Amino acid sequence: MIYRDLEIELTRKRIRSLRLTVKPDGRVALSAPLLAPDVVIEQFVSAHYAWIIKARRKVLLRVETQRAVHYADGEQHLLFGRLLTLRVEDERGKESVAFYPDEIVLFCHPDRTEEQRKKLLYQGYYQQFKPVIQRLFCKWADRLDEHGIDYTVRLTRSQWGSCMPRQRKMSFNLDMVRLPEACIEYVVIHEYCHLTHCNHSPAFWALVDQHLASEGLPCSKLMRARIKQITKPV
Repeated sequence: MIYRDLEIELTRKRIRSLRLTVKPDGRVALSAPLLAPDVVIEQFVSAHYAWIIKARRKVLLRVETQRAVHYADGEQHLLFGRLLTLRVEDERGKESVAFYPDEIVLFCHPDRTEEQRKKLLYQGYYQQFKPVIQRLFCKWADRLDEHGIDYTVRLTRSQWGSCMPRQRKMSFNLDMVRLPEACIEYVVIHEYCHLTHCNHSPAFWALVDQHLASEGLPCSKLMRARIKQITKPV
């Protein structure tokens, strides 16, 4: 059955009540009693729609972080916390990346290697990430009256961000483009707080939590858990 934009595998069985599950690959399955009216089934799905979307998102994000990525046609890739389908189109001329609400399209030569496709994708990611990190960086520079700081963006395999207080420099991981904006802002706040505390002492975390609270964001512990749940640097 189809409900809104969701495809649900409906199976009628000799059971007494409706049972809803989200499979490890993201498929949604619904078991219903043999004689359950269609209207009752639809009402059940409607009542649990928000839960289905949330549970399916969790599963798909987990799959995205655990599977091998080859930057090939049909894969699922994250952009600001949303899973988009990657499409790879043959392009014999100028190569480019296009972003749409539900997909990312790589226009590249058919002979490109996996590493070359990854490089092209991250060039597009950089263009998406640059205005977001610039806006958040300047927002907190103004908020904390911390000016004269330089920052760089580069793809790394470890930290989301780093701060060198003496040099007045920060660095942010381009891979944060896969995180929701709230998580990116948490990382920016985290690094700004290192200008006051060059460690991860209780005073440091208290300051981070204070700034997060001022924006109506969850505490640092919950933000770190959210980032860990979504993805990790690659």
